[in-house]
Amino acid sequence: MYSNHYKYVSEIINKALEKANLDGVLIYSGHAQNYFLDDMPYPFACNPHFKWLVPITETPHCTIHYQPGKKPTLYLYQPKDYWHSLPATPQGEWTEFFNIIPVACKEEVPDYGKLQNHAWIGQANSCEHDSLQHNPKVYMDYVHFHRACKTDYEIENIRQANKLALKGHKAAYKCFKKGKSEFESHVAYMKATNHNEYQLPYGNIIAQNQNGAVLHYQHMQRHRLPKKQLKSFLIDAGCVVNGYASDITRTYAYEGGEFKLMIKAVDKMQRKIGKKAIVGTSYIDLHIQAHMKLADILRDFDIISCDAQTALESGLSNVFFPHGLGHYLGLQVHDIGGRQTDENGNTLSPPELHPFLRLTRTLQENNVLTIEPGIYFIDMLLDDAKAKGLGKYINWSRVEDFKPYGGIRIEDNIVVKKHKPVNLTR
Repeated sequence: MYSNHYKYVSEIINKALEKANLDGVLIYSGHAQNYFLDDMPYPFACNPHFKWLVPITETPHCTIHYQPGKKPTLYLYQPKDYWHSLPATPQGEWTEFFNIIPVACKEEVPDYGKLQNHAWIGQANSCEHDSLQHNPKVYMDYVHFHRACKTDYEIENIRQANKLALKGHKAAYKCFKKGKSEFESHVAYMKATNHNEYQLPYGNIIAQNQNGAVLHYQHMQRHRLPKKQLKSFLIDAGCVVNGYASDITRTYAYEGGEFKLMIKAVDKMQRKIGKKAIVGTSYIDLHIQAHMKLADILRDFDIISCDAQTALESGLSNVFFPHGLGHYLGLQVHDIGGRQTDENGNTLSPPELHPFLRLTRTLQENNVLTIEPGIYFIDMLLDDAKAKGLGKYINWSRVEDFKPYGGIRIEDNIVVKKHKPVNLTR
């Protein structure tokens, strides 16, 4: 699969270089940066352009020199360093496509400043040569637009990242059912997936009860709640395989009752929306459909009194579903290019009422994206709704019934196809 992947990627890079009138490109893996007034670095995050070509994700200071028609050279950073472990010797099919040259220090790297008509792709403070174009827009726009369509190699990595994450989800859920804390569920997740915290694609969101109403909840309570106080569990967590991320969310009720029935209703509508992620579909339309269906659920549970159309047009549905339906997924959790309409960098803004929607494009074959509708009971948004006169549509006693449960989100990772999408999570 990598052979076909490399062919596809090189065709995109060649075309991007042609459009930008460049003879070659230097793609930098990146480097760690220190905390303010400290000599300790932030966790290293590899440049997605770099790991698009090679599955080296944890080694800084590496560079790929790519020129059309030539075998690219990978300058692999292998310092003489007794403070840190050396990167592993590269193995796998991909190594056949590169000249791999180990370098121990900057002095062993060629003088890139002597290269004619080249670009440097990397973080803002990483290029030392004024002669190199730094992240030229024409090149970047072309690559970002076409990177949205994944190869079989990429899809397989995301599939494996889903399988691994689901092991973690299962382990974390078992902790919840045993009455353990949010933090204990987090630790169980990492043990089951064999990830440490720096290797996760994003910080795990593991929330019990009302904490599920915080969209990016991050604190993870260390104390255990008495079992009689446990109501709900929301886990949003993924894994990484060869630089490719999964991003999965599930919500559970501790016991039966109306909240469990609402989870079932959201899960059912989420599956239906996911099956509509086919070639030619507007993701904005899918997002609007999700709002309509969630409004129906809110009315079915007597939380709102108006019809779905009124809930949508008045902004009431945003009170309970305040984020976008989903986003592109791949080398980044929120893969780039979601609002880009063409390879020239033109974009399509989200609707005025839905500014947080990250993906506005018309879907293409082999796009990989998330479908993650939700219903939440968030005090700040409920107070705003009351101030805007929307409180007349809200059954406040029912809101009080559900607030202790926090919220619901169900998220799958889906591959767009012509007739029937592939759900990598289910």
